[in-house]
Amino acid sequence: MSTRFTSGVDLLTIIKWKELYALIETATGKCLDVASVIEGVVLGHS
Repeated sequence: MSTRFTSGVDLLTIIKWKELYALIETATGKCLDVASVIEGVVLGHS
């Protein structure tokens, strides 16, 4: 069995952190999309 489940950490806490990391990953991906658009605009007008 994994140590994260035997370390005394509540399973609900693990699920919450997993969801939080997923949301952060989504937000980071959206920021990368915006950065790509901005880069295209800047390069297109320089």
